[in-house]
Amino acid sequence: MGWFTQEHGQTLARFAFFVVLPPFMFLSITSSPITASINVSFVFQYEISTIIIFFTAFIIARKFFSLSNSDPAMFALNASYPNYGYIGIPLCILAFGHKAAIPMALILVADTVVLLTLTAVSEAQSNSSSLQRSLKNVALSMGRNPLLLSVLLGFSALTFGITLPKTPILLLEILAGAAAPTALFALGVTLIGQSISSVKNELGLLIVLKLAIHPILTALIFLSWSMIGFSKLDVVWIKVAILFSCLPIAANVFALSQFYKAYSGISAAAIMGSTIIASITVPLTLFFLKNLG
Repeated sequence: MGWFTQEHGQTLARFAFFVVLPPFMFLSITSSPITASINVSFVFQYEISTIIIFFTAFIIARKFFSLSNSDPAMFALNASYPNYGYIGIPLCILAFGHKAAIPMALILVADTVVLLTLTAVSEAQSNSSSLQRSLKNVALSMGRNPLLLSVLLGFSALTFGITLPKTPILLLEILAGAAAPTALFALGVTLIGQSISSVKNELGLLIVLKLAIHPILTALIFLSWSMIGFSKLDVVWIKVAILFSCLPIAANVFALSQFYKAYSGISAAAIMGSTIIASITVPLTLFFLKNLG
C-alpha cells in the first residue's frame, strides 16, 4: 500500500538488532537452568552438526553460486541457524515438558555463540586479504555485535549467579516483547520487490539444507555417538536436538544480514519460504519423535 519503503524496513531492522533482540537473547538465556546440568558431550555432538552444515553451505556459496564478500557467510548462517525463540522453545515445552528445559538451554547458548562467532570469522575472512587484518576484523566484528555480546553477558550472569533487580528486568522484558513483531515486520518490508525466480536455486538449497539435511545429520551423529558408546543421553535430550535442528531459519538471520549489509533480500525470502514449508515438515518430525518411544 506504499506506507513503508525499503529504507523504513532497514531502520526497523536496525532497531530490532540493536535495541530489542539483545534483551530477548539475554532474558532467554538467564531464565534457563543451564548450570543445573552442563553436558559437554551433548553440546559437542549438536555443534558438530551445526559446524558441518555451516561450512558446507559456505563452500557451496563460494564455489557453486559464486557469492563473494559477506554473502557466503550469510548464506551459511541461513542454512544453520534455527528459529529457537519463536518456534522451537514453545514446541519443545508442549511436546516434552520440563525435561526439555536443560537441553534447550544448552543448545540455545552454545549454538548462538558458535554461529555468531563463525559468521563473524567467515565474514571478516571473506573481506580481508591478510591474516592480521582478518583477525582484527573478526575482533571488531564480534565486539560490535550486540547479539553476541548479549549472549555472552547472559551466559556470564548465569554462570556467576548474577541477578538483576526487578526494575531493569521489567525494562528488558518490555524491550524483548517487541523483538518478534519488529524483526518480522522489517523482514516483511524487505520482501517487497524481492525477485524470487532469479535466486530460486539458492533458496531451494537453503531450505533443503535447513529443513532436511540438518536434522538428518544431527540424528545420525547422535545415533553413531550412542552406538560407539561414548555417551548415554536421555532420549528426550536427543529428541530436543533433532527437533531444534529441523526448525526453519531464524528471523535473527535477517537482522544479522542487515548488520553486515549482505544477502538481506534473499535471507528474508529464505526465512519466509522455510517457515511456510516447515509448517508441514516440523509437525511431521514432531509426530515421528513423539511416537519414537
